Parts: sequence; C-alpha cells; structure tokens
Amino acid sequence: MATSLVKALYDEVMGYLNEIRVDMEGEHLYSNYEKVTAYCVRLTEIHNEISLLEIQGEADADLKKFRTAILDPTIERLEKVAAFESRKITARGIEANLER
Repeated sequence: MATSLVKALYDEVMGYLNEIRVDMEGEHLYSNYEKVTAYCVRLTEIHNEISLLEIQGEADADLKKFRTAILDPTIERLEKVAAFESRKITARGIEANLER
C-alpha cells in the first residue's frame, strides 16, 4: 500500500513540475507566479500530512524517504521559481515605466 501511495504522490509532484514553463508567459503577467505558488501550497500540504504520519508513528520508511528525497527539494526549487517569477513581474513593471 505504501508503495502505491508514494507512486501516486510522485506522479502528482511530477505532474506539477511538467506544467511549469518559465520560458513561456501565461495568460497574465502573474499567471506563472500564481501557478507555482499554488503548487507550493499543495506540496506543503502533502509535506505536513507526511510529517504528521511520522509524528504519529504511522509513516513507513518509503514515505519518509519520499518526503526528504523528493518533496523537500521540490518545494525548495519551486520557492526559487516563485522568487524568479516575482522578480520578472517587478522587472516588467520597471520596464513599462521606463518606456513612458
């Protein structure tokens, strides 16, 4: 059972990563930032659920490994992508003001 849960969580994480395209603009200037922030929130929810299972002694070794080897680095990476998207929004605003 734990292996199927880890596989399902892995598929969810990879689905989010495959949807992120920093080289393409979304419908709005803030679309990519909004998407990445939503993914960070969802992955944080998963992280917290796994952490609670660990505290309660209900998480097996595979689930713990998934949290530390895949989930934690992915959240950190998405936080960096969100910061990049935020800076991109700010830069576009500055460019627009300079063109006036």
